[in-house]
Order: sequence, then C-alpha cells, then structure tokens
Amino acid sequence: MPYALYYAIAAAPPELTPQRLGSLVPVHFSTEQDALHAAALVLRGGQHVWLIEGPDVHYSADEVKERCRPILELFSRSTRHKR
Repeated sequence: MPYALYYAIAAAPPELTPQRLGSLVPVHFSTEQDALHAAALVLRGGQHVWLIEGPDVHYSADEVKERCRPILELFSRSTRHKR
C-alpha cells in the first residue's frame, strides 16, 4: 500500500517532524484517489488530516484540504438534496 494518510483529532502542528508523525498510525491505501477520498471523510467527520504521502506525493494538511474540496462539495450537495 503505497499511500499513507495521517490524521488526528488535533490540528497538524506547524512543523511535522518524524517524532510527531511517529505518534500516529498511518492508514494505507493503494491509490492516491482512495487516500484523498478517505481524507475527505476524515475532514467531514471533524478530524484533522496531517499528511498524505506516497510515490511522488507529499501533501500537507492545507494541500489535502484543497484537493478534497471537490469531494466535500459533492457530499454537501448530496446532503442538501436529501432534505
């Protein structure tokens, strides 16, 4: 599983050190898209994504939020239509 998603109930610290990441258990995915979809679910659930990393990928918390925006908008639209 080449893509690792790191998240926590607290926001990511300004500097991600190996020690800080070592305190989290990464969730692994086989594709970047799967990792981003999971990150969107984490964000939607009120938790904080710290990092997604994999082959040629190193997305910070802010980059993950930006890349998840279209997925979160789809979730938002589907919830509005069900009311």
